[in-house]
Amino acid sequence: MPELPIAGLIPFSATDWPGQLTATVFTTGCPWACVYCHNPALQDPRGQTTSTMAEVLELAAARRRLLDGVVFSGGEPTMHRGLPDAIRAVRATEPTFGIGLHTCGYLPERLRSLVEDPSTCPDWIGLDVKGLPDDLPEVVRCTPVGARRSWQSLDYLAGTANAGKIDLQVRTTLWHGSILEEHLPELTRRVEERGQELVVQWAHDVDTEGTYVGS
Repeated sequence: MPELPIAGLIPFSATDWPGQLTATVFTTGCPWACVYCHNPALQDPRGQTTSTMAEVLELAAARRRLLDGVVFSGGEPTMHRGLPDAIRAVRATEPTFGIGLHTCGYLPERLRSLVEDPSTCPDWIGLDVKGLPDDLPEVVRCTPVGARRSWQSLDYLAGTANAGKIDLQVRTTLWHGSILEEHLPELTRRVEERGQELVVQWAHDVDTEGTYVGS
């Protein structure tokens, strides 16, 4: 059985993959520390787990006529070396299911490895581009190297999507009065230069600095 630290499992979601009904798996661990993060408990890769891949596969088998697929989210799923085997296990259990992936693009080589292997290539990827490279250290508390990695993933995935190999949604999250809102036109332009449309999401329950204040 593939080992994947699962901090949450939603058995039915209509919002995690546009146009698809899915079960959604949330893994522990995230390299970013976004100021607007509403689930900071997932940032620790050693955080508490609540489900197992055996439960995910049991759910997939039970809902094969009710769901379109499984989405791996987080946290950052690509941090875990068990992700490829987890994808293969879902496909072996229910070959009709699509595989979706949420990622911030922090590990471009692991993304490339997933996509280039037909047994692990996601059918759809939601790529969170947190901002322009120069804005990322302030917004997600990463290093300039981490910012470059995210944009390397954008370049690779956009090219792959433009070639018809995967479906890709490029999205960003911002809040009113932020540097991200100020730079949105430039971010949109750069994403469109790569042949993709930018989907804008607004952060909820944040203060004027973008810090999550919800309960």
